[in-house]
Amino acid sequence: MTSPTRHAPHRGSGPAGFLARSAGCLGAAVLLGMLVAVGVLVWFFQAVHDSGRDREHDARADVTAAAERLRTRLQGADADGTLTDREIADVLRPRSPRSVARTATRTTVVVQVAASDWAQCYAYTATRTGTVTSRPLDSCPSPSPYGGTTRLG
Repeated sequence: MTSPTRHAPHRGSGPAGFLARSAGCLGAAVLLGMLVAVGVLVWFFQAVHDSGRDREHDARADVTAAAERLRTRLQGADADGTLTDREIADVLRPRSPRSVARTATRTTVVVQVAASDWAQCYAYTATRTGTVTSRPLDSCPSPSPYGGTTRLG
């Protein structure tokens, strides 16, 4: 008769092996959780950054559109070739010009145009032909303390 053979116990069996496997699975789960958390944080901050950039782009586009509408209204007021202080005030209401400069051939009005959290100053130049051009300025001049009108030349 053959006697039953005894095999040596497998490594990793028993309570010690169970604990080792459990610790390995727990470590993998913690690592996976940390990677997911980092991914969510990166996604969140990228989304916040993109929304801020989109908001700034939208505000700049709104300012540009408002500046063009203002130019069109000033051109309508200057149809006769003379842009008076009253016409400027009517077109700009409720805002005030930063400055108004007049020469014999042109009137230049500087106005701050704003939308949302973005603002930019524009110089509008009206000529005797009834044409009004506009250009954005790099910085806004201080408002004139004397009602904004200056006679040049």
